[in-house]
Amino acid sequence: MNKFCPGIVRSMATDQTEGTAAPAAVPNTIHGVDVSSFQGAPAMWSREAGAIKWAAVKVTELQPGNVRYVNPDAAADWAFVAKQKLGRIAYLFGHPSVSATETVSFFQTEMKTLGLADTDGIMLDLEVTDGLQPARVSSWAGAVMANLKKTFHRTPILYTFISFAEAGNTAKLGGYPLWISDPSSPPGKPVVPAPWKRWTIHQYSTSGAIDRDLARFATVAAMEKAFGVKAVPPKPAKGDLGGTISGSVTAARWTNGSIVIAGLGEGGRVQVRRFDAATGKWGVWWDPAQNQAVGAPGLVAWGNGLGQLFYATAKGNVVELATEDFGKSWQ
Repeated sequence: MNKFCPGIVRSMATDQTEGTAAPAAVPNTIHGVDVSSFQGAPAMWSREAGAIKWAAVKVTELQPGNVRYVNPDAAADWAFVAKQKLGRIAYLFGHPSVSATETVSFFQTEMKTLGLADTDGIMLDLEVTDGLQPARVSSWAGAVMANLKKTFHRTPILYTFISFAEAGNTAKLGGYPLWISDPSSPPGKPVVPAPWKRWTIHQYSTSGAIDRDLARFATVAAMEKAFGVKAVPPKPAKGDLGGTISGSVTAARWTNGSIVIAGLGEGGRVQVRRFDAATGKWGVWWDPAQNQAVGAPGLVAWGNGLGQLFYATAKGNVVELATEDFGKSWQ
């Protein structure tokens, strides 16, 4: 991906056979390109790119010796992609021998100038070790990715190539979307190195004037939803939630921000109250079951709205109720 900086070899091409630049029809994918100063201004690469739905633009590269490189065409590229109403991904080229914090800070400063929409994605281009061992490279990249996620409130993408990953340089990065360079495989069928199980973007051609990619999404909107800003669930307001609970209460929270609290209420029945992350409001206390309970109930929550509520009866039995809609209903 990196074709510009002096002294940096585009290492992905050293151990792979480059593929063709011909567009491929692959179901549920959208074509894109990645550009740097190698491709020049938009007038130079847009015709070559052809019918694309998105583009990635190189922005920064903090090099050893605190050399701060900014792609001279980044501003023009970034504005052009927006004007064409294409999906956008901004990326930084990584050097593991420099500060992870400064790497992100440099990128952040330039993105403040360019402007980053909520629908834009960000990516770390990781393809050099700077002579460091794989464990250190992986740890450095993990620090950069975590910093990017915290700074920009979206999940960053990790770009690399097969042998680089197989050497262990990306061992701690399996939780991030993979953009894999594999021009030796057919479009949409790349080799997926460990620790990943699936690919998200496939760079299937690195020959010619422009690199070509497939994103594993049916539409640009789907890609933007995956790569853009993640909605921050509203925080429940502090205050008296009322109720007729005796003894202790238990609570469970899902990753979308929805919360359920439960306790032993009036008449010895379990009562629950729910905070709806979508509306930012608490509902009313209600009884999910009619038989009497003994002691405080228990709650667990996981996955996409799944949860279980447990309570004991006077006979010593344990009753289990389940929800599949973030605690809206129990049965």
